[in-house]
Amino acid sequence: MTDRGTDTVNRYWRGSTRVAAPSARPSRDPVPIGRAVEDVLPFLAAAAARSGTTVPDPRTPATTTCDRCGADAGWHRTVGGRWMLLDPGTWPTGTVPPGRRWRVAGDGTAVNIGGANPTDRCRISHFDVCPVNPPPSDSPLLLGLWRRNAERACPGPAAPAAH
Repeated sequence: MTDRGTDTVNRYWRGSTRVAAPSARPSRDPVPIGRAVEDVLPFLAAAAARSGTTVPDPRTPATTTCDRCGADAGWHRTVGGRWMLLDPGTWPTGTVPPGRRWRVAGDGTAVNIGGANPTDRCRISHFDVCPVNPPPSDSPLLLGLWRRNAERACPGPAAPAAH
């Protein structure tokens, strides 16, 4: 006699014991991006060795210059899977407004640290100091960096030549 109840959908009989059937799909539990990258790197390295190319280290950013102002910056993937352009260097956390503080984790992922300890250091998004955007008014540090980038993007008139 066959039991057709809903509890037997993924079960089969082994002797006198009911056992769960092996899953056809692997687990769908979330995996931290760092562990996923670590699991894939050996396969990428082997493929690169066969093709003669190199595999970039995920902890180092894809360095670039801003298309809008020409300033140096680095792309980092965020926890949510998006990309964030971070300015080089670190700054005291107390000088950067909460919500604009970023840290790069050991696996290269950019994490917004919000209101972290003011004695720590953090990174800032280039979008907060890009001179194409309006100047920031909530931090003297961000305003200073915005002005520095504006000066580099559109230098003032050259000083007269000395005689």
